Amino acid sequence: MSYARPKWIHRPVDLGRDHVLGNTAAEMTLVEYGSYACPSCHAAHEVVANLRDRFGDRMLYAFRHLPISGSEAAERAAEIAEYAAETPGDFWPAHDVLMKRGPVFADGELESIAEELDLPPCEEPHAPARRAAEARVQEDVESARRSGAFVTPTFFINNRRYEGAWDESALSQAMLGS
Repeated sequence: MSYARPKWIHRPVDLGRDHVLGNTAAEMTLVEYGSYACPSCHAAHEVVANLRDRFGDRMLYAFRHLPISGSEAAERAAEIAEYAAETPGDFWPAHDVLMKRGPVFADGELESIAEELDLPPCEEPHAPARRAAEARVQEDVESARRSGAFVTPTFFINNRRYEGAWDESALSQAMLGS
């Protein structure tokens, strides 16, 4: 018996919850499940930026967390991005810094990034903001699991899993064909 992965995203983009860039009425939506400690996600970051430039208002992009399993740095980086999101509008600058500085983070580098982003210390493991960030990351991980996304990056175009190459040409053709 073989396991068939779902072809559709478990939870479509929710403008009130998801981190999105672009026109909320766009004809094309690209959702990425990614990790800040994934070399392929770092390469895809530039591809997505180019697609956003290319499609402009025709495209909406959403990023959801799927930290690499067993990587404390991947979990911590995702939590830093969510902690930054506690201040409205600060997710994307944190996302960009984490994508530009990783995928390998040296000892103390994530703490330096948090300081650069002017994030207040979140040292207590049970601090409300830290718990909220951890919960948000786990919600994304559960959404990824239910959507059949087990590797990073995994893309969905207009709520349907994209199975092809994720270079700019292939992704743009798939988006136009969706």
